[in-house]
Formats: sequence, structure tokens, C-alpha cells
Amino acid sequence: MPHYIRGRKVKKAERKKREPESRKLRRRPPDLHRWIRFFSIASILLVGMLILTFVTALNHYNTYPGKVKRDSISSPGRGSDYIIVSWDEARNADVYKVWYREDVPEEEAAEAGAASDEEEEEELVIDDSWTELETDVPEITVGDLKKNASYSFVVRADSKEKEGTLTGPRSFRTKRTQEIKGGGMITKFTFSEPFSMDLSAETDLMYETADPEVAVVDPETNKIKITGAGETEITATARSSSKFESASKTVSLRVIDSYPVSAGGASAHVIYHLSPDNCEVAKGITGAGGAVIPQGLAYTGDKYIVVYGMGSPNRVISFDVDGDGKEVSVPKVSMGHPNGFAYCDETGLCYCAKGWTSKVYTYDPASGSYGTQNLAYGCSGIGYDRKEKLLYTCSRTAMVAYDMADGFSVKYSCGVVKHSGKTYTQDCGGHAGIMLRCLSGSSKHGTNYIDIYDMKNGRYLGTISCDLSEVESCIVNKDGFLEILANNSSSVDYIWKTDLNIETLGEGLGS
Repeated sequence: MPHYIRGRKVKKAERKKREPESRKLRRRPPDLHRWIRFFSIASILLVGMLILTFVTALNHYNTYPGKVKRDSISSPGRGSDYIIVSWDEARNADVYKVWYREDVPEEEAAEAGAASDEEEEEELVIDDSWTELETDVPEITVGDLKKNASYSFVVRADSKEKEGTLTGPRSFRTKRTQEIKGGGMITKFTFSEPFSMDLSAETDLMYETADPEVAVVDPETNKIKITGAGETEITATARSSSKFESASKTVSLRVIDSYPVSAGGASAHVIYHLSPDNCEVAKGITGAGGAVIPQGLAYTGDKYIVVYGMGSPNRVISFDVDGDGKEVSVPKVSMGHPNGFAYCDETGLCYCAKGWTSKVYTYDPASGSYGTQNLAYGCSGIGYDRKEKLLYTCSRTAMVAYDMADGFSVKYSCGVVKHSGKTYTQDCGGHAGIMLRCLSGSSKHGTNYIDIYDMKNGRYLGTISCDLSEVESCIVNKDGFLEILANNSSSVDYIWKTDLNIETLGEGLGS
């Protein structure tokens, strides 16, 4: 029995000896098993940590608000007193906090920066210099700002539970306001040529007319084309730009129905009427030293000079209407009835014509001295065109324009038109190539007249009837409007400002 057992044992040992080498290779030492167990446990822990980290990050993502990116802050709209600020929407944001303040002027910033150029940039601190606003949408309009001023903006997205992170500041500047400069009233004839608006602004101008039956805008040239008589408004709009706000201005346009004819022998026709309803008193005047009847009016560009007939023989009393006015010297020579009177800024002299003469007297307001000037034709009225630098004279038979720079040579002349009934030639005035001849009617304090002439082309353009008492003289003021001296046969006489712009009326008359 033992032998058997021993034999089995021997056989078993022999079997062990006969095990293949592959089985032997599959056997591992005890240390390797321990390492395998370690790495298995570590892997499980790592996966657990990753899952925990992911859950924590997801919880943070769902709890905390997202950060607004500084580069997403922009300004989709600005004005002179407001800035619209917008930014990209942030996740989990229940409210956006916005802080703003006016930037330090460049000079002050340069001084402050010079002392801290080498210092590290400090973290932005929101202090009392910032104004806080909030909105529940990613856009806000900030108003009550200064024009043409730079402002910094900082944004933070907050949730109900958590505060977000501040952006860096972004700066935007409010726009400048702009003004459309130029006249506010234009007068034209129905035959006037298309014209450009005499307006200017910081940006391009566009125009629109209210009544196309009076005027329209040519889309190709941007000029205004007359289409008929009447009144309308032209709206000028200056475009908005990155620096300037849009601006608009309304200009009144009056178009008078008229047609030009050769002046010599033509019959007068009334094209416009003046009365206190469409005129305003520019100044009330009173004579001095017993002078009560104003005869002529001159204009220096900033003040009036009025002449009066006085005594026997008539002498000139010059009345410088500056404030309450002042009396100046009376010439020692008898000048006759001072029917025509004008001031020439080119020579600095006043020119006075008596009832009818080819020799006019001169007066120097600066020195108070007097002299004479001979003309080629006799006249009873005299006026000065500041724009064309011409001296105009009128009489019952002719209108003449003298070139003062060429020794008072005759530059233009034309005949007169015929009025029905009795009329008296008074003074004259003119501007922009238009000569204005003043006439009183048979009833001097009734309806009076002013004839309009295109001196360059020798044409009569129409007559203005006036119910302003006796029209003695007229001038064109610095803004281009016709003003009339009217004798009321009372202690106070008036200089009336009309609604007719002679400056614009004289432009584009054609030939």
C-alpha cells in the first residue's frame, strides 16, 4: 500500500515535471498580483474623482453666471447726450450690472500716466466715481451725458445666487451736435434758374420740398428747381455720422410770379404787395434840429444814415441812427432838396442828389467834410450795390449803373417803364445786380411803388406796391432783405423790414 501511494506520488511528481512551458509562463509572482490590485483600485478612485469633478463643474456651470467678454461690448447707437451699450448674452444671467463714468481728459490722463508708466496695472476697482445701472437684457441706454465726451463702461452678469466677474472697461464717445448754417428765407421769380442752397453743415446735406407745385429737388444735382408761384418750405437735413448727430433746418421759399421784359417803354405791372401785415418795423426815427421830413436812407452795413430836408433853402441834416441817433454837421452850401442819398463802403462816402442833378454832393461821416462828384447823367435818386460795387442812379427817363472803380464810368443803363396815373420818382437802392426805383403815387401817403430792374440785361422785372405811407428811399440790409424808409407825416417815421430777400432774388436771373 505505501508503495502504491509512493508510486502515485512518484507519478504525480513525474506529471509535474512533464508540464508544458506555456503553463509555466502563465504563472505570476505574488508581487505582480499586488500591483494589479493597486492599479485596479486606483483606476476606480480616479474615475470616481473624474465623475465628482465633472459633477462639481456641471453644478458650478449651472449655478454661476457666465462672464461677459469685454470684446463683445459695443455701441450700436449714440447721440449727443446718450450712448447705447450692448454685449453678448451670458449664461445663467438674471441681471446685468453696468457701471460707467466719464473718462479723464487726455491732458490729465497723460499727466497721471507719466507718474505710473513703470507701475504694474492695478485691478479695476469700482468706487464712487462710477455710476451703477442694471438691466435684465444685454443692452442698455445711458442718458444725460455730456456731448462730445468719452465714457468708460464695465459690465457684470449676475445670477440670483451668485455675482459674476467684471469685464475690463470699454470707452465710447458721445456725438457732437451740428448746426446747419445759412439763411432762413429765399425769394425767387418763377423764371429764376435752378439754384443751390446756400447752407453748410459738418456732414452732407439732403433737401426736400413741401410743395412740388412750387419747387422740387433735382436728384442728380441736388439743386432746387422752381415749378410755380407760391410759398413752400425746403427742409435741409444733415446726415448722421460716427462723430455728429443728424440736424435739420427749414428754409422758407417765396416764388413771385413774374416775367422779364425790355425796360424801355414797357408798362408797369404789380407782382407783389407790401403792407404792415408782411413787414416789421426795423427802427423808428425822429429828426433833430427842426428836421421833420426824412428824404433819403443810407446803410453802412451795421447802421443807418437818414437825411432830412429842412428850412429854406433846403439843407442836409444827416442823422446817424445808432441807438438814439446823433445829429451831425449841416453843410454851409445849399444842397437843395435831398431827394437821393446813399453810402458807399468802397469809398467811405455818402452821396446826395437834390431834386434833379448831374452833380452830387459827397459827405464823409468820419471827418464831417463835404465835396462833389460829377456824373454822366442827371438823376433824382441814388443808391449803392454793395455786392456788385456799383452806384445806381434813377430819374424819370433812365436808370444808370456807374463803375466806381473805373472813375464812375457808365457800366449799364436802361429806360424806365410807364405807370398809369401820376407818379413821382423818389430815391433808389439796389443789390446783387437788381436796381430798386422808389415812386410815390398821386396820393403820396397812399399806395406807393418800387420798380425792379435787372441792370445787367436792361430788363424790367415787375413792380412792388406798398401801403406803408410815402416811400422815400430803400436799402438792402446785411442779411439781403429789402428795407424801406417811409415818411408818415408824423413825429415818428419808420424804417420797415420787408419779407423780400433781394440777395437771393438777384441770383439766377438768366439773360
